[in-house]
Amino acid sequence: RYPPSVGAVEMALRYSVLRAMASRAAPKPKTGARPSQAAKAQPLPAVQPPPPAATAQPGYDGGAAQGGGGGGGFMYQILLGMGSIFGVIMAMQLVSRMFGPRRITVIHKDANGNVIDTGSGRSL
Repeated sequence: RYPPSVGAVEMALRYSVLRAMASRAAPKPKTGARPSQAAKAQPLPAVQPPPPAATAQPGYDGGAAQGGGGGGGFMYQILLGMGSIFGVIMAMQLVSRMFGPRRITVIHKDANGNVIDTGSGRSL
């Protein structure tokens, strides 16, 4: 083994000095200590009364009382479905345009293994 270099010794001393300074600066937390009597003697918070009930305003029907509650109606559902289908088709076209057309190379052969021209059907 080689003896430690001067730089390594300086770093070790620097770290040990910094650790010593840090241990003096902040006291160690008490992990196993019991809570003090002052913490036990704190009174519990007062119980607050419940908030007043909301009263219905005359002439206002929010729709929530009828149980329907903001579904948007039948036509909204139809338009939402059509918009979703349109969005999916547009996304598929975008991906198709990004990657270009599919290029598949197929080599046609007859029963004997000879390559066949796809346009004329004759052996090459």
